[in-house]
Amino acid sequence: MTDTLDHLQRLDLARNPFPPATTGVGFVEDISIPPRWSIQLDTHIRELARSEGDRALIVEGAYGAGKTFVLNWIKSKALPQYRVRAFLFENPGVAFYDLANRLMRQVGRYEVAKALWELLSPNDPSAPRQLFAPEFRQWLATLGNRKNRDDAIQLLSAAMREHQFADDEEILNKLARLIVETGERPYFEYRDFVPRGSRSLVAEREEPQYFQALIRILQSINDADGIAFLLDEFEDVALKKRLSQSQASAYTSTLRRLLDAAQRENLWIVLSTTPEGLSVTRELDVSLAERFGHTFRIPELSLEEAHDIVAERLATARPQDRTGLWPFTDDVLEPLNETSRSSPRRLIKIMWHAVGLAIEDRTEPPLSAALVKESETRLYAGTN
Repeated sequence: MTDTLDHLQRLDLARNPFPPATTGVGFVEDISIPPRWSIQLDTHIRELARSEGDRALIVEGAYGAGKTFVLNWIKSKALPQYRVRAFLFENPGVAFYDLANRLMRQVGRYEVAKALWELLSPNDPSAPRQLFAPEFRQWLATLGNRKNRDDAIQLLSAAMREHQFADDEEILNKLARLIVETGERPYFEYRDFVPRGSRSLVAEREEPQYFQALIRILQSINDADGIAFLLDEFEDVALKKRLSQSQASAYTSTLRRLLDAAQRENLWIVLSTTPEGLSVTRELDVSLAERFGHTFRIPELSLEEAHDIVAERLATARPQDRTGLWPFTDDVLEPLNETSRSSPRRLIKIMWHAVGLAIEDRTEPPLSAALVKESETRLYAGTN
């Protein structure tokens, strides 16, 4: 490890700025996309913000085109301008409760229960004082007997009705239980979101309305004007060879329910998919696919755009007095095959491997185009 750090320093790098995972995006502050992309996306997002209909966007691109980069950019750079809190999911599954499970487990049961309790705790001096305490943990400790739990559920249900999270008694009861039972079960489990289960926190046959209540709750506790679901690698559930007839029905039903919820709430739906996945969705339900009125097709990187992406990542890990592609030569990308140069995933992986080769061979800077070409050959020989 010491030798690696020493040689990184000789390369004027504090770290390898290229994420090794083929789908990784690195740290949030590293996320940037070419201006040509951001201009198009800003236009789509601005039009969606003004829309009275489905706020739905498809990010279409081949494997390695940069779909994950685009979704993370939308989440961290674009949507905050509209006070929209975004949640990113990878291959969320075909059933509606799969999405609810992923969503709430991402937020965390204790965190959402605590935030919701703080929002709902009444200031009414006549409220039973044994049910409320200065801190959430202290309050949970007061729920040791059945009567206190039942009283707390009743009070919280009434408070949630006042906040207009829902008006269905079963949904309100389930949401109140989510808070009250957090002391016993501080983490969500998959079975919490499977309808008809003995411990289910989802109201049976009320999944859409329950999901709508969750959206309103997340919006309130995040002090946001809207909520966005960014669904990455959605082609994995759309490809026909992986879907039975019942799964295909669940898949289209889930999309339709999401879009219907977006009609009632300030909910944004962004799907990333390959052209093949989008084609399958159209085959399953063409009218459903047409509800995604905005599509951003990711362009291939130009040589200049590839240069800028590499330069920006290098700049995050080296002294400010170094510019361009240092510790590489400025022509380092020119010998790469167009397939490698135009794909963000391949480009980043090749550069990560090249830094590793330089460390392994103790190569002194500037690092040549031949080194990067060798990395491409080792990684992608015979695939271009």
